[in-house]
Amino acid sequence: MNFADQIALLTGAGTGLGAVLARLLAAQGARCVLAGRRREPLEAVAAEIAAAGGAAEVVPADVNDPAQVERLVARAVAWGGGLNIVVNGAGVFQMAPFEKTSLELFDQTLSVNLRGAFLVCQAVWPHLRAAGGGQIVNLSSISGVQAFRGNAAYGASKFGLNGLSAVLALEGRPHGIRVFAVCPASIDTPIWDGQAPDDVRARMMKPEPVAEFVAHLLAAPPTLAFDPIVIRNFHDPWAGTPGPR
Repeated sequence: MNFADQIALLTGAGTGLGAVLARLLAAQGARCVLAGRRREPLEAVAAEIAAAGGAAEVVPADVNDPAQVERLVARAVAWGGGLNIVVNGAGVFQMAPFEKTSLELFDQTLSVNLRGAFLVCQAVWPHLRAAGGGQIVNLSSISGVQAFRGNAAYGASKFGLNGLSAVLALEGRPHGIRVFAVCPASIDTPIWDGQAPDDVRARMMKPEPVAEFVAHLLAAPPTLAFDPIVIRNFHDPWAGTPGPR
């Protein structure tokens, strides 16, 4: 994996899988633009990247705000001189039975997880076309291909994200733009804080191997296309425990 001279824009880059993937891409030579709503965790990731000899730019942005997304992409292009890789990792997750899923929760989840990815993809599209191609990774979820209890809002957002990714893959192909959705099962990240017991989280897969897998996809020959890619835990971390199944 060698991403030297490539510019990567990552949303949700302050924590979890997004942060791990940013550090990995930077270690492989990519210059990374880190986006998220909170500056502090982004600055921490950027400092780690710089300490390891990499390059990163911090641009706080809310992907739910079209104006902020436009500014984010403009700053990324100005800083890097273009764009090659875009990773939509911003997301929210709150388990709730369907009967207790408020309209506010439903709207917020779809707004960040689906609408936010749409806005970012639409903003970067002209730049990727102008560059003669590029890659977009939408970090989706197994909840985008399989239903789970308590995931009415989250599942709807991820099924939608997978559908959006499929359409973009078709429309991007003539322009050299490759788009794919990665759909991991439970990963031990802060998104599970307060929502999964410690013993279950201890059995979840870690973000590092998932990030490595995503990086390998990005490094795959451009002649290859990918349908939504499901990554499961080898052993179900929720086995024998009440959980989202």
